[in-house]
Amino acid sequence: MTVRRDHESAPPPSLPALSFIGRAQELATLSAALDAAARGHGGMHAIAGEGGVGKTRLAGAVADRAAARGFSHVTGRAYPVETGIPYALFGDAFVPLLRALPPSMLQVLARGATAELGVLFPALRGDGVAAKGGTDESELKPRLLDSFARLLHRLAAREPLLVILENLQWADPSSLDLLHFLSRGAGEHPLVLLCTWNEAQRDANVALRTTEESLRSIGALTTHHLHPLTRAETSELICRQFDVPADAVADFVALLHDRTRGNPFFIEETLKSLVQSGRVRQDHGRWTGWGTERLELPRTIRDALAVRIGRLSADARRLATIAAVVGAQVPHALFDTMAGFDAAALLEAIDELRRERMLTESTAAGELAYEFTHPLLQEVLYAELSRARARALHGEIAEALERLFGDRALAQADALAVHFLRAESPALAARACRYVAAAGASALDRGANSEASETLAAALAIDDRDPLADAGTRESLLDLLARARHRLGDYAAATVLWERAVALAEARGDVAAVAGLRRRLGVAAFRGARYDDSLAHYDAGLVAAIASGDERAEAGLRLARGAMRLGVGQAREAESDMRASLAIAERADDPHLLARAHEALQSLAIWRGPSAAAREHGERALAFARAGHDRGAEWTARWSMAMHAGLTGDAAGTAAQLAAASELAEELRSPVMRLWTADVGIEYRSFIGEWDEALALAERTIADARAFGQRTLLPRLLVSAALVHLGRGDFAHAQPLIDEAWTLSGADLAGDAGLVNVHAVVPAHVGRASWHLARGEHQQALAVGEAGLAIADRTGYVALAMHRLIPIIAESALFLQDWERAARYGRRLRETAEQLEHPLGLAWADACDALTSLLKGDTAGALAMLQRAVDGLEAVPYVEHAALLRRQLAIALQQSGDIDAAVRELRRVHDVFARLGARPALADVRERLRSLGARPPARTPAAGIGVGALTAREAEIARLVAARKSNKEIGAVLDISPRTVGTHLANIFMKLAVDSRGALTDLVRSGALGGPP
Repeated sequence: MTVRRDHESAPPPSLPALSFIGRAQELATLSAALDAAARGHGGMHAIAGEGGVGKTRLAGAVADRAAARGFSHVTGRAYPVETGIPYALFGDAFVPLLRALPPSMLQVLARGATAELGVLFPALRGDGVAAKGGTDESELKPRLLDSFARLLHRLAAREPLLVILENLQWADPSSLDLLHFLSRGAGEHPLVLLCTWNEAQRDANVALRTTEESLRSIGALTTHHLHPLTRAETSELICRQFDVPADAVADFVALLHDRTRGNPFFIEETLKSLVQSGRVRQDHGRWTGWGTERLELPRTIRDALAVRIGRLSADARRLATIAAVVGAQVPHALFDTMAGFDAAALLEAIDELRRERMLTESTAAGELAYEFTHPLLQEVLYAELSRARARALHGEIAEALERLFGDRALAQADALAVHFLRAESPALAARACRYVAAAGASALDRGANSEASETLAAALAIDDRDPLADAGTRESLLDLLARARHRLGDYAAATVLWERAVALAEARGDVAAVAGLRRRLGVAAFRGARYDDSLAHYDAGLVAAIASGDERAEAGLRLARGAMRLGVGQAREAESDMRASLAIAERADDPHLLARAHEALQSLAIWRGPSAAAREHGERALAFARAGHDRGAEWTARWSMAMHAGLTGDAAGTAAQLAAASELAEELRSPVMRLWTADVGIEYRSFIGEWDEALALAERTIADARAFGQRTLLPRLLVSAALVHLGRGDFAHAQPLIDEAWTLSGADLAGDAGLVNVHAVVPAHVGRASWHLARGEHQQALAVGEAGLAIADRTGYVALAMHRLIPIIAESALFLQDWERAARYGRRLRETAEQLEHPLGLAWADACDALTSLLKGDTAGALAMLQRAVDGLEAVPYVEHAALLRRQLAIALQQSGDIDAAVRELRRVHDVFARLGARPALADVRERLRSLGARPPARTPAAGIGVGALTAREAEIARLVAARKSNKEIGAVLDISPRTVGTHLANIFMKLAVDSRGALTDLVRSGALGGPP
């Protein structure tokens, strides 16, 4: 039916766009941020304020400035209707840009990650981009975030890039996760992320509030709060807009400002209503009508907007209502399908809405599309609808979109699911469940776990209400929703859902499905620290796998159970599972299974010995991984070899295997593999004395491990970083890391009887025992150390016991003059080191024996043993411990009367401690030199004060201090945390022998560091 309208009536007068008033300071600050980004120091900025205060207008002005500086820019907007669509915000911004790139250029920029782009943005599929399948769940989200970040950095490297993201109060959680990840790295690239959000609605989006607080805490976000215009600024706007003198409109300005409270959008809408009604009008080229004593407008701006909407023609009003229900961009084809009037009337209605600046026109995916100029317009129109009318329109839109998409409908499930759900129609329930389930599965495949959980729960609710629903469909929904909850860390909810799915599979007699579900239940129980339950699920899964006759499923379950047993210290049972899996793999002659089985046995031998077995299984795992072209298994074998080399003090072997593992992680574009490789790298850099590099790598890795939910890895990373801080006497930085590792590992719950995750709990004990030892609390260090050793002993993991733990206990016993205990642990170190072919352990055993002799007064006997132990540690090299032991050698030489030799040894270790930044040990050595009548060397091993005394990063920080920058400001410039700035500053003070920022400033300005001050 064609709806007629009055084509003869003249359009009402319109108001030109308002002048840009009152935002000069914010614009200048953001322009400076563009200049910094052009030099390679980007960042994230947010414009926050109430609705209508001018956030979009300011962002547009920044975009104009960016274009003038040679930036490219993209803009994405969040919409209320898309809050459950994963990565919708970034899809809105980047899909048009990426689609416009030639496929060859996209391939170059993505460096092989186009499949990941297809997962993030399904709209790109079919444009030379395919979805990627088969990715491990733990890898999925890190890989997607990392691949997109690298693409963005390459785009910015071609030309500086401004990314504007608007209306974050409606952003989906996955987009906010991606934004958080991008923001942490923006400081090293010519990239500006500029976001806007409505402050009044921010708290309603928990993910946004969490993201903002997190970014602010690490100094990665600068927020610009926009305030309403002052009365003076409102006067300036009116005078400039209408070319009238200020005194002629003074009373009107006072009334207008009082009514609108200076909100620019409210001011604009009020003026539009006055102009359209003729109250303010042009008379002989001069604007008049300023003498009104009151504004004839409703009390609220919503009513003022309703007045404008009420003046629309019937056709335009219908289109505006359809757009309000769609919520996001409306394709022209949808208007055409739903309008109900002819093409000419449709075009005129669209022109009317554009003329009234209610809708803007753009091109999306090669088609014309429309969206509201301001969210309040959409809100007012939608609020006017009755619930019944809104439901009906959602149903109409759902079916219209389904027809438009045709064969591509399931691929567009995100858009369809929203409207089928909101239609709440029993007649559409089956189709609603289909599209909602597909949208949830798509979200899960894209790592958008929060959206997947919410959407799949809605699909399951629809399915549960249908008594005729298919049991197989329900089982699939339960499995998908359980996976989403599991990824979110809600292991209890995942368990309940998987238990329901198991019951359905058992009722159908599908033992293969039962085996797979039981395996997932076992993983959930293990990650929830319910180890007995985990074993029970794996046991039940194995029964089902054997009944199904699927040996590969059996081998997979045995490897999973073996890994779980290995983690909690049931080494013998773990070995039984691993060897049974190996037998299956050998019968099947399956290189992939053979590689995994040998990797599992390699891990077992690393912790229990013998070393020869670890090497043998590692080489076999590597050979089978190569034969099967399994690069992931090859990485695992290399990583394990690096770990083994590090534990046994083989520095050269560690370096070689680390390099190979790092190369594989990069080739596979695996952020998770990079994290685990970095774990060994931090330890390696620590023991060879590259402490600055170790801390820098630890800071980056800890941040990424948090972002990617790597809770198993975090305690180890935290302890590794804390041990370096302790070596430098930096207790303030070490303590929170040690405390967090203790809590995360569950060390408080690690009793004698229960199962614990040994590889997290024992390192946590190492961290806490080291803390007490560094503070001279030897009794506490001994108690914590022996508690950790008891856990390692219970599991038979001798390598864990020997690596740091027994040396800490032995040192504590020596300080307490418990000679018998120290000697006992020394003998154990030697026996274990010989069993494991462990040169590092042998050096520690020599050190323990030597120190026992020295402290008991046998100086002559201690000298030879000390020298042998020092030589052993330096051969590794284990730099800090070798230097500490050489200091003890100097003490022994002093006690023997050889003062000259003692001074020589102290001078040698002085330079080592100075280079490491080990302040407590350095202070002790300097005091000992003075006591021997020797003048201590300069606090830096370099000759004189100059750039050579500092690293490049330290020199840069020194100059920023001289420029009166705070730690927070320096961190923002260099894209590091204020805490890291403080660590560097402490090292600078020590190296340059200054004790204050003022003294450092004077030194820099004197030109002592070289270059400009």
